[in-house]
Amino acid sequence: MTMPADMRVGGGPYTVPVFVNGANRLSTLTLSLTYNPAVLRVRAVQEGPLMRQGGVAATFTQQVDGTAGRIDVVITRPGDKTGVAGSGIVAAVVVEPVAPGGASFSLNGVGSVAGGGPAPLLFLPVNAVVK
Repeated sequence: MTMPADMRVGGGPYTVPVFVNGANRLSTLTLSLTYNPAVLRVRAVQEGPLMRQGGVAATFTQQVDGTAGRIDVVITRPGDKTGVAGSGIVAAVVVEPVAPGGASFSLNGVGSVAGGGPAPLLFLPVNAVVK
């Protein structure tokens, strides 16, 4: 993820992209993102293009719990035999700052490769300050 460099209350909305780098045969991705709901309000969660690589009709589901500050995303390539390779955006979170303070996102989740084996994932938190 990358956070906008200068977020301000009353500004935005701001888009926070969720990237995958170095995917190899990635077929399913389940993510949980947590954030501070006292500082940010999620306006939308949008699908990115990476999991549709090769013209596959991926399924994208998302659920936002604005009170707890949690977003759950599941992206699946049904019947996929090849998976995706490379790097790109899998989702984008559109946020609106509602108060000054720390605006960090933490990520965790699991992935699988075409054929059903686990995909190794490494998650990096991102931090920003809303002014």
